[in-house]
Amino acid sequence: MPQRNPFNRTRWRLTGYYAGVMGIILALCGVGYYQITEQMRLQALTQKIESSSGILHDSLGSVLLQPGRLNASVEGLLPGLCKPTVTCPEPDRFARRHVLGLVKQDVYYAQLKNLSGQTVATLGPSANYIPDKTVLDGWQIFTNSSGERFMQYSLLLETVDHKNWGYLQVGRSLSELDQELAEAQRFLLWGWPLVMLVVCGAGWWLAGLSLRPVQNAYQDMQRFTANAAHELRTPLSAAKATVDSVLELDNISEGEARKTLGTINRQVNRLTQLVQDLLLLTLIDTQHNRKGNRKACQLGLIINDVMDEFLALAHNAGLSLVAELDTTHPLFVQGDEEQLYQMIANLVINAIHYTPRGGDVVIRLDRDKKYAFVEVRDTGIGIPAEQQAQVFTRFYRVNRDRNRKTGGSGLGLAIAQAIALKHRGKISVQSHPNRGSTFCIYLPVLLS
Repeated sequence: MPQRNPFNRTRWRLTGYYAGVMGIILALCGVGYYQITEQMRLQALTQKIESSSGILHDSLGSVLLQPGRLNASVEGLLPGLCKPTVTCPEPDRFARRHVLGLVKQDVYYAQLKNLSGQTVATLGPSANYIPDKTVLDGWQIFTNSSGERFMQYSLLLETVDHKNWGYLQVGRSLSELDQELAEAQRFLLWGWPLVMLVVCGAGWWLAGLSLRPVQNAYQDMQRFTANAAHELRTPLSAAKATVDSVLELDNISEGEARKTLGTINRQVNRLTQLVQDLLLLTLIDTQHNRKGNRKACQLGLIINDVMDEFLALAHNAGLSLVAELDTTHPLFVQGDEEQLYQMIANLVINAIHYTPRGGDVVIRLDRDKKYAFVEVRDTGIGIPAEQQAQVFTRFYRVNRDRNRKTGGSGLGLAIAQAIALKHRGKISVQSHPNRGSTFCIYLPVLLS
């Protein structure tokens, strides 16, 4: 649990950052959607009112005779026209009637005013809710005493002989628009918290996904540190115990002294090899994406060098070490020659250590169109199927007791895999207990 706390806190912070950014973006999108919807609806209404006003203006301009006064032709042109001094008909008698471009007159209205601004006549029931004093020129959006909003367009009327008659005002109620905007506002206000809950959940999940490789790497680092400390402590403890046992003696012979020094020397050699392996792994990890000392390397020559070094070791172990190479067609790969040698050598050493006397170790080189194959096959003790996926883990040992005797630290296969990955290749293993193992290295061929 203590190991998870830093990651949980980081996960909460990442979730908070994600939710905060997404919340701001969603809020801005909601405000933008609200404003765009309002502007588009107002623009559509403006075009409708302007079109209706033009039709009424042109029609009235051909029948108006005296400034500020209505004649019979106007009343015939606009059925349902209501004068302030006359009782107007019931609204339902003409509410759905089409009058010179005005449809649905329970929403739209028209007013005729004289040059002094006094109302001469109205058309449509909505005109009953319009204040007497309004702007007599251009566009206006206002709110009446009941809180209802209206949009209105005013323009000057002329008589048939081009004298100023008064003003025409055409407008409509914005109650439908306000209701639509209110519903959109409620949707945004209620929908935003619900969406934020989903965003927080998604942010928590995404933060977990993004932190999983980091957490795995952190756990691997902890295991590596613990294993490295254990491997370093073991030879140091053995050397210290040897020194302490000698210091307790009053007198020590030359033979005992040499024996003690030999024990300390073996532990120092073991520490030296472990430190070298750790430094090599660190070097490979830090230079994973760098080209480094790369050149065209002939795999056949590298395998011959490995054979020359380990023939004596294999002979002393009672094994047969054989190389199967095609010398007529050299294979070249791009890479670091020393690291490629180390990779193949580690596999050969591993095969020798885990193959009983009388067994065979074979190194075979082959290729296809894109890859070169370096196969190291032995007739050793093999690896159980459930452990094959872990053999490339650092400090992992299939047989710890046997590996301790041979002096290994469990880093050989891990180093080989790291080198293969650095060279854009890979290593696979096939093994059967008591029948042997086959490690195959795949490296991209350097095409000529």
